[in-house]
Amino acid sequence: IPVRHQLWEGWPTTATDDSMCLLESGLSYPCHRLTVGRRSSPAQTREQSEEQSTDVHMVSDSDGDDFEDASEFGVDDGEVFGMASSALRKSPMMPENAENEEEALLQFAAEFSSRYGDCHPVFFIGSLEAAFQEAFYVKARDRKLLAIYLHHDESVLTNVFCSQMLCAESIVSYLSQNFITWAWDLTKDANRARFLTMCNRHFGSVVAQTIRTQKTDQFPLFLIIMGKRSSNEVLNVIQGNTTVDELMMRLMAAMEIFTAQQQEDIKDEDEREARENVKREQDEAYRLSLEADRAKREAHEREMAEQFRLEQIRKEQEEEREAIRLSLEQALPPEPKEENAEPVSKLRIRTPSGEFLERRFLASNKLQIVFDFVASKGFPWDEFKLLSTFPRRDVTQLDPNKSLLEVKLFPQETLFLEAKE
Repeated sequence: IPVRHQLWEGWPTTATDDSMCLLESGLSYPCHRLTVGRRSSPAQTREQSEEQSTDVHMVSDSDGDDFEDASEFGVDDGEVFGMASSALRKSPMMPENAENEEEALLQFAAEFSSRYGDCHPVFFIGSLEAAFQEAFYVKARDRKLLAIYLHHDESVLTNVFCSQMLCAESIVSYLSQNFITWAWDLTKDANRARFLTMCNRHFGSVVAQTIRTQKTDQFPLFLIIMGKRSSNEVLNVIQGNTTVDELMMRLMAAMEIFTAQQQEDIKDEDEREARENVKREQDEAYRLSLEADRAKREAHEREMAEQFRLEQIRKEQEEEREAIRLSLEQALPPEPKEENAEPVSKLRIRTPSGEFLERRFLASNKLQIVFDFVASKGFPWDEFKLLSTFPRRDVTQLDPNKSLLEVKLFPQETLFLEAKE
């Protein structure tokens, strides 16, 4: 009987919404009796309809293969379930041929909330590679399992699975604590092909072929993925014809496998970090030792360079003083003889070391010549002062242009050299 000509009786009073699933509508379990009749036009009364009765059998999740064939009522299966699901769907879960995974998943999450409410798993928004990074490529203590939910709008199991299993509070809580949940819609062929390509790249051809061979009515699928050192392992493929308890048991079984592996990874990671810490400490100690040696070497080099510089300055100063001394020595007038026509003054000069310098000068010689003589012996007058005893006076303070006779250093005198302060 075409749907538009069907007239049903026996629905419970609670069945008021076409979008309600059979379980929610209040049908008796496991069997409920309904009456369907044909009417040729909207004006035709119910008494004029050709009546026939049938029993609608409620099936549990474990008897998912025992659905009665709708063709018994003269209606195609696709027409019955297609109309029911189309009444629910106002827009596709995901745009056809989705290129931008992040935008596609944003639409998926929004549409999922619109259809099934806000109590649902938190879907990861981003590429599948980004979901891998979030779940697997972190410290071992922070890793999680990856749950990939594969949606299909044409499956008769989709609405029940989403509303009663995937949105169950216990499932939502368990997934949120232990899993990164990523979703994809395989309803459109282009999106299906795109996911199979991703699946082949990340999980291998065997897993991709397994998903490829799944029939529409076996969807939705739940893939449980665990990250391993060399590759990503698919622990479980959960089909849509399951119950909340069975789904929870399979999630918990996957968590047991994951936890055992995680403990090994944590142990390996701790040992590796301990080795790396020891190596870092050794490297740091070696670096500090090298820096200390370099600093010591640089300080020694600076000290040697400073000593060399000072030695060079000292040598230059000595050479300069020697050059001055020689020039003064050469400029001195010849020493007069004891018997000379001109008056001669004999000076005896005591050095700081106790030695004496003796020389004769003409009484007419300027005092500067005495200074030059003393300087030629290594006692420059700017560093030493020349003192007389009786009376005590500083001869270097006298006018150097005056003669020895004028400064009373005649006919003889004993003088003392004293370093200036």
